[in-house]
Order: sequence, then structure tokens, then C-alpha cells
Amino acid sequence: MLIKNKKILIITGSFGNGHLSVTNSIVNQFNQMNLSNLTLIQHDLFLEAHPVVTSALKKWYINSYKYFRSTYKMFYYSNPDDINSCFYKYYGLNRLINILSNETPNLILLTFPTPVVSLLTQQLKLKIPVATIITDYNMHKNWITPGSKKYYVAAEHTKEQLLSIGIDADDVQVTGIPIHPEFEVRRDRAAWLKSHGLDPDRKTLLMVAGAFGVVEGFSAMLSELNKRADLQFVVVCGSSKKLRRELSQFDAEPNMKVLGFTNDMAEWMNACDLMLTKPGGITISESLSQAIPLVFFNPAPGQEGENAVYFSRMGYARITHTVDETLHVLTTLLTDSRELAQMQRAMRAGYHARSSETICQDLIDMLNTSLLTQQLQSKASLYARIFAR
Repeated sequence: MLIKNKKILIITGSFGNGHLSVTNSIVNQFNQMNLSNLTLIQHDLFLEAHPVVTSALKKWYINSYKYFRSTYKMFYYSNPDDINSCFYKYYGLNRLINILSNETPNLILLTFPTPVVSLLTQQLKLKIPVATIITDYNMHKNWITPGSKKYYVAAEHTKEQLLSIGIDADDVQVTGIPIHPEFEVRRDRAAWLKSHGLDPDRKTLLMVAGAFGVVEGFSAMLSELNKRADLQFVVVCGSSKKLRRELSQFDAEPNMKVLGFTNDMAEWMNACDLMLTKPGGITISESLSQAIPLVFFNPAPGQEGENAVYFSRMGYARITHTVDETLHVLTTLLTDSRELAQMQRAMRAGYHARSSETICQDLIDMLNTSLLTQQLQSKASLYARIFAR
């Protein structure tokens, strides 16, 4: 319960869908809590501050996975130990100051790495509490805001990284990454597969093809996999119409289901035994909630590459780099029930349930504590003036 009217400013970013997805999970959780005296304010800071430049950068970011990997790798790993070194540190400063002046929030929640906030906490001595939800499994320096009240992180591994650079242990809470609650619901796998013409007795591979774009050799990979009559495959093309057209040749195959964009990812994850995808922080957190082992094909350097390495090290996933290696790993895992079961056990042990609920309650506690501290300081100041007389 919130004991007084308060505002939370959520600063997010639309570079990929992950940050927006986390923001939506937090907002939905707050809405379910029915806090009539809490106001949530959302801003995509960089897009609002510099729409043309940000749109161009977003296109570069999306294409970097396929065409500019070395450039993005250089950006991600540049000066890793210098927290104050960031080429976009002043990006959005004027817009942020205007937002703070107009909205007067009681707490700032970051779901996107926003180094400009550091300027306010360090140089302008901003008194508004700042909390951060890190949306990947590896800490990056651009997430760090000196003076931040709390970091909500995906795993103990991420917490240890923050502690190693001097962040106080009390300021870091391992919550997992917020995901939509539908991914935590267990469903009737057999009924779902039967309703889509698939056999619930076969091992099923979910391939999120849209995550890769049109990868050279993807059709050949599907053709080779399709020779396995003991297995079946669900291919999600996402919003890529080009990819959907290319894979239409498999529409008539009895053990293959090719989809375009779907709102049923939670159902498909729940129904499948293994998933091939790229290691975005939200997607792999969703798979972790369902204990669906993963294969990452040639992950891009940067945060997704670091996610892949962490999941592989924890026994949740395997990493492949060529089509032939991917085919071998996929078929091996789908025919080795013991290894799949071992990966599933590891994932269940490593998952933090109800992340959004945990974070939102902690934010409410933070706001209430901040209010009580202000009241105590006000009373102390009053008593000091009285006794000074």
C-alpha cells in the first residue's frame, strides 16, 4: 500500500522490443495493484529528444546483427572499466530536465541504459531516487548510475558483476527479468499440439526464424530436419513477410508448422521441447520460465553474445556457429531425453518467478521509506529550531 500520492517516471527505450516489454510488465503489475494514489509516467527519452537521429540509430542497431557486427562489438566493449566514458552521455539531457521540471516525479525507474541520468545525480546532485532494471544477464557500464538506490538484476552472476565495481550489496536485488505473466502459466501441451495438427507424442522443436532474418542456409536446414519423421517443427517467421514467403514451401509438410507473426508464443513455448532462437534478454527469460532448453545459432557480439555465454555456462543452452553444427546439436538434443531433462532441471532451479510483482512491491516500499525519512528529517529540523531558541 502506498501511503501518499506519488509519481514514478519510467524511462525506457525502443532499441529492440525488450526494454518496452519490461516496461509494459511493470506497468501492468502496478495496474493490477490498484494503487489509486500512484501515477506512472512513461517516456522513450531518446526518441522524444532526437527523433530523426534516434530512428537512424535504431535502424543501424537492428542491422548491426547481420551487417555491422564488428562495429557494434567495438561499441559494446569500448572502455569497459571507465563508467564515465559513453559517447551518448549527454544525449537527451534537455528533454530529461524538461520532463523532471514538468512532471516532478518522486522516483525514476530506468528500463533502458540512460547515462544522462548520471549527469544529474553527480553534477546537479539530483535528490530523486533512481532505480534500474537491467534487462540482460550481463552488466554493462552504461547501466550504472552513481547514487542509484537500487538495481534489479537477472541473476546472481549479474549481482556479482555490480559488486565487483563497488556497488553496495544492499543496493542490488536479484529478481529475474520481468516478463508477461502468461509465460508462467502451465497449459495442456497435448491439447494445444493436437489443435494445430501436430503429434503430442513427438519431440517438438520451436524455431524462432524471424529473430535471424533470412539466414543463408535456413531453408536447407529445414529441409534436412524435415527428413526426421520422428520429430516435428514449429517455425515462427515473426513480422518478416519475405521469410514467410520463402518458407511457404514447407506449408504442406505434415510434421512442420510455419507461422508468420503470432500472439501465441507462450503457448508454443509451453508445447515444445527445445527452442532455436537468438539470445535476447526477454526471450530467454520467457524460455527460462517455461524451462525450454535453448540453442543459439551464431549469436551476435554484445549483450546477446554475453547472454548466450551465460546461459551455456549455466547449462540452459548450447551455442552453435554453422548450419551443420546446428543440425547436429538440434537432432542430438531432441533424441537425448536425459540431456534435455538435465537442462530443464537447471532452468527450473535458476528461474526467479513473479519478477514484476517483486520489483513493484519493492518500489512501493522505497517510496514509503523515502516519505517517512522526509517526515523524520522535517521533524528533526523543527525540534532543532525550537531548542535553538
